[in-house]
Amino acid sequence: MKVKNMNVKMGKMKTVYKGKIFTLQKRDVWENGAHKIFEYCVRPSSVSVLAFDKKGRLLLINEYRHGYNKNTWFLPGGRVDKGETPLSAAKRELAEEAGVKTKTIKFLHKKTPSNTLVWDIFVYVAKDLSPVEACGDESFPIKVVPTPLKKAVKMAVSGEIENEFIAYNIIRFDYLLKHGEFKW
Repeated sequence: MKVKNMNVKMGKMKTVYKGKIFTLQKRDVWENGAHKIFEYCVRPSSVSVLAFDKKGRLLLINEYRHGYNKNTWFLPGGRVDKGETPLSAAKRELAEEAGVKTKTIKFLHKKTPSNTLVWDIFVYVAKDLSPVEACGDESFPIKVVPTPLKKAVKMAVSGEIENEFIAYNIIRFDYLLKHGEFKW
């Protein structure tokens, strides 16, 4: 691989740790003869859904998360299981976490957080929701809170929604709507 007059040689990826949620890998890299070791955290793909009820409110979920050691705000979402497509995972997560199914769902974008965190997150927008029995496997109860988008944006900007990825997607979607860049 040649990058702006650089000679880069990459070794094979080696698994250092394999857990339930992520795998740690590393590889040797030589840049112009200088040796470096690069480490990567690899996760299965995930989905996140901005789901809107008949009144146009965004379905936020509030649940206990160990990493925060408290209840916190999220969008319905989760891991893409083996054999699933991101779309089928988004529909499943809506049912499991928010207790709804959708007639209208649209892919918004795919995000990869960084070059050392190998993790694709597929973001969808859904409307035309109808109730189904929530059937998730969460350890703690999830509270679904229909929230006007304007309020959700304020929560994201103020830091009340602490997860930066969730906050970003709410703010980005609001921007797309305001600038006519999102169409159903």
